[in-house]
Amino acid sequence: MGYTISFSEDSLASKGTGSLEAIPAGSYNATVFDVKEETVRSGPNEGKPRFNVQFRISEGQYENRRVFSYVPLYAANDAWKAAAFFKSLGYDVKAGNFKVPVTGEILGKGIGVRVKVGSDLNGAPRNEVSGFDAPTTASDVLSSLGATAVGQETW
Repeated sequence: MGYTISFSEDSLASKGTGSLEAIPAGSYNATVFDVKEETVRSGPNEGKPRFNVQFRISEGQYENRRVFSYVPLYAANDAWKAAAFFKSLGYDVKAGNFKVPVTGEILGKGIGVRVKVGSDLNGAPRNEVSGFDAPTTASDVLSSLGATAVGQETW
């Protein structure tokens, strides 16, 4: 089957790439938007399993923006990342064997992501997820500031 595309002069002159600028470094509430199971393609962990996770920022100025991270599903120097990821999603991670949940079980779960700004191969700024936390709520923020309710309950 053949297709025909009708390009206008304006569309050919446009230099837009559709990419967005990196969001500022900081901590953001997000949800697990997509998870792909894959294997490490090179290096000392080649062939080992990992998740390629897409997070959707869930509130604030950058709501709906996406950030990405690999989560190793094996014990190595970056095992802390897998432990932090699953703990932040509410799983009980302890020394010993941990049964990794199926991807459908973690989709849509809330998580706090710590984002930094790094560089891509061309030196352009790009976001990198540098850690995970439990998502914060408005009451967490108020409590951290020492706010209490009228009944002396900490908010």
